[in-house]
Amino acid sequence: MEKSLNRINRPTDPTVSAIMTFHGEKVLANFALRGFARMREAAEATGICIELVAVLDCADDETTRIVTEHPAVRQSDQIIEVKNGDLASSRNDGIRRAKAPYVAILDGDDYYSKDWFVSALKTASTARGKVIVHPELTISFGAVHCVAETYDMDSGNYPLAGCMMAHPWVSCSFGSRDVYLNHPYQPTHLRATGFGYEDWHWNLETIAHGIRHVTAPRTALYYRRKASSMVTEMAQNGATVRPSLFFDEPEKWQDGFCRKDGVN
Repeated sequence: MEKSLNRINRPTDPTVSAIMTFHGEKVLANFALRGFARMREAAEATGICIELVAVLDCADDETTRIVTEHPAVRQSDQIIEVKNGDLASSRNDGIRRAKAPYVAILDGDDYYSKDWFVSALKTASTARGKVIVHPELTISFGAVHCVAETYDMDSGNYPLAGCMMAHPWVSCSFGSRDVYLNHPYQPTHLRATGFGYEDWHWNLETIAHGIRHVTAPRTALYYRRKASSMVTEMAQNGATVRPSLFFDEPEKWQDGFCRKDGVN
């Protein structure tokens, strides 16, 4: 169930729809939207039109007020309210409402390098075959401080069988909207089902359907690590990844690395 809060009035059709989910971020939503405005300004300087699709999933009053009244949100953007209580379902709602041919998945308390939209679009639009684009680096701050390099399937340096035991990619992603529509995120509802890690499952499903995961050069996700979060709750409760086509064919990945012309 969703309720539209903003009417769409687009003088120019967008190239990218940024799906940004919010729950109970409160003042952190302000900082995330200021970061989004910086990315949109950099994209518009190169002629790329960006639409914001803000999804408020069971958001508290303060978060809702900050998002709906924020100066970074334009009349041409979309704000929708949903009562999913599930991140995967909320992303799907935003993707269905998106108007652009490309989609960027963002979280409402993280930051991204200024040229993320520009570099990700260039990478996605010039790639051979279907790809999902991730930031080149993940810079964690908050409860954990570290820097991690994101695996690029076209570099051929990561055995795909490793995806069965570890998740090599982050939630921040960019790609053709058609890919997201054809391969929607699967809901988890951890406490009722025991399933979690919707991003891990989604990445595995797209790999199994021949979609490569690559990185955009000179880009970074600034990932806010919290002492208590949905990810830590999943780990503490022993959550598992949903069944996937990827797991149905383990022999396909056992000795396989990634190639530019597709997966082994």
